[in-house]
Amino acid sequence: MQNDPILTLKLPEGYSFADLKLRRCESDAIDMDMDLVKLVCKINGLNFDKVLQNPGPVVTTILTVWYKNHLSSGGDTHPVMQELIGPAKHLH
Repeated sequence: MQNDPILTLKLPEGYSFADLKLRRCESDAIDMDMDLVKLVCKINGLNFDKVLQNPGPVVTTILTVWYKNHLSSGGDTHPVMQELIGPAKHLH
């Protein structure tokens, strides 16, 4: 069984996972506060315009790292994140 790679990312101070405003859209896609994603990109030296061309990997990393941090700090589970993770995986 393979372990998840260690993901590191600087998160903006003064913000919480809830500030991402993660939600499902009618098309079953996800939506979130892209201004906050832009801030995360900026503090991590990532080119936001390039990220927008293929957002999947960076957005996945942001969500994963931030959610793991959120849970480890005693935060409540988030229904959309739990759905994205799937029933067999836990981020504790």
